[in-house]
Parts: sequence; structure tokens; C-alpha cells
Amino acid sequence: MIETVPPPRHCPAPCVDGGGAWDILQDRWDRRMRQAAAWLANEPAVVDIGCGHMGLREHLAPTTRYVPVDIVDRGPGTVLHDLNGPGPLPVFGEPAAALLGVVEYVEDVPRLLTSLRQFDRVVLSYNHASVQDLLWRLGLRDKRVLWLHRHGAMRFAAMVGRAGWQITCRHRVRIGEAIYDLRRTC
Repeated sequence: MIETVPPPRHCPAPCVDGGGAWDILQDRWDRRMRQAAAWLANEPAVVDIGCGHMGLREHLAPTTRYVPVDIVDRGPGTVLHDLNGPGPLPVFGEPAAALLGVVEYVEDVPRLLTSLRQFDRVVLSYNHASVQDLLWRLGLRDKRVLWLHRHGAMRFAAMVGRAGWQITCRHRVRIGEAIYDLRRTC
């Protein structure tokens, strides 16, 4: 019998199976957030687009101004925005943004990357679908993960460059997933 247990910290929904799968995901998300926070450590403010349960905030310096953005209200100060909606990304006036676990669910990635040019720096993660396809074929990945596009590492890097960004660092989170530190080009 599968029973629902209280969710671990930051879990988006009640967990089944005793929380083991969520523990693995939470560890991966925490490592990704710590890397992003390390890269953003000297930024006076960070706009966290697709903030979820705002876990990144816990890893940033207390002096960093944190601006949460999500499709649903996550509490006081949340800026509501649908990245797949018709409206443009609001203008924030902050130097840096983070998008962790978000880009895979955005329908128009070039439009997103262009709209992010209001920032000097963006740290984002991306799961490269070409690797995920292989894992699916081998039966090592569940197809219920519904990412909206399939960009391998080289194709994604080219898309980033065409949108006016330079990749200054790329860190492998796990097989198929990387986190990127982008700087706006002139």
C-alpha cells in the first residue's frame, strides 16, 4: 500500500513512497541552487524567475535583494508572470536573474532569452533533452516528465549566443543537466 507522507522541505506536492524520490530530487535541486547562489554571491539583487518555493533565497547572502517571480502567488512580494503567456517579461531594473528548472517548460526559448537581456547576468539550468531521450529509450527515465522542447548542449549554446549572451561558466549538475552563468554581450 502506498501512503501519503508529509512532504519534505520545498516539496511541491504531497509525496508518496516514503519521500525517497523527493529526497533525491531535493538534493539535486539544492546542489543546483547552491551553485547558482555561489555564482550570484556578489550581486546586490537577484530576480528568481520561476521561484517555486523560493529555495534559492536561502542560499543567497542576507544582504541580497530577492525578487520572486512565478506563475502562481508564492507569498508576499511575488511578481506574477506566465512565461508562456502573451505579455512581455516585466522590467525589473535589477542586475541579475536566476531560472532554475524553468527553461524546459517555456514554449519559446529564443523569446525568453531575448527578454532576459534586461539583466547583465543570468544563471539558468537546462536539462538537455537529447540525453533524456537516450535515458527514456534505455528505460532509465520516466516519459511523464513533460519538457516542451529538445535541445542538446551545442544547440542550446548556439541559441544562447544568438540571443546575445555569452556563456562564462557551465557546470554539470548531473548527466544531461547543466547550470550556466550567462553575461549579456553588447
